[in-house]
Amino acid sequence: MPSFKTIRKTILFFLLPLLAFALSSIPVLTAYTLHIALVFFMITIALSFVKNEKLALSKTSINSVVILLLVGGTGWFLSPFFFLLYLLPIYLGFLYVPSVAFGFLSALLIIFASSVGEVNVSFDVMTLLSLLLVIPLVIYLRKRFLILKQTDKDILILEEDSGIKDTDTIAILLANRITNLGVTIRQPLSFIKQAAMVLLEEDLTPKEATEYLKRIKSTAIESLKDIREFEGDTSANEVLKNSKEDVEFGVQEVKTIKKPL
Repeated sequence: MPSFKTIRKTILFFLLPLLAFALSSIPVLTAYTLHIALVFFMITIALSFVKNEKLALSKTSINSVVILLLVGGTGWFLSPFFFLLYLLPIYLGFLYVPSVAFGFLSALLIIFASSVGEVNVSFDVMTLLSLLLVIPLVIYLRKRFLILKQTDKDILILEEDSGIKDTDTIAILLANRITNLGVTIRQPLSFIKQAAMVLLEEDLTPKEATEYLKRIKSTAIESLKDIREFEGDTSANEVLKNSKEDVEFGVQEVKTIKKPL
């Protein structure tokens, strides 16, 4: 279910091409379309000096209007800048989600559908179909880009793409890598807690206490190993200070906890 913000952006970028087409089609304003584009371009330059995340959507919208007016002012279908209408939805698909790019392209298809036959019917139809192909291209490129960034450990994709649709709730939860890590280390941490309570509350012999402590140590090593593997798979930065060999083989580490007085 798309969020309200996604729906709002989709509607916004659906209306922008229609607005630009209307401005470039009004007889009084047709001759000044490029002048209006220049004004918006100057606004874009001015906004580039304003560092405010809240203005990000406004900046993108104005940039889109500049491109649309540039294409519209130079002939739309016949514009030498028509190629920008292929690049812009790809940019929107990467910046937001493919549905935003689809909304933008839907408006373009509505605009250009009325112009079919101006040059050549077959050529115009093929141009419309090529615009439609931008959507699967955006989806494919966006997915490959995210996988590449995760391979470089710049980002972490939380949900694993297993390709299995009919699965139970537990499998869905475990597909989330952070949830899966939590489930993995919860049991050993629970054992460490219970073992510590036994050591504090029960009257154990030295041999029994030593056995519990050894089990606590081995359990902690396994938990650290799981965290290390998660870190190695998902982050390019080292989080834990101890080396991987120290975690795996229990080599003596630098003690940071002192004996209580």
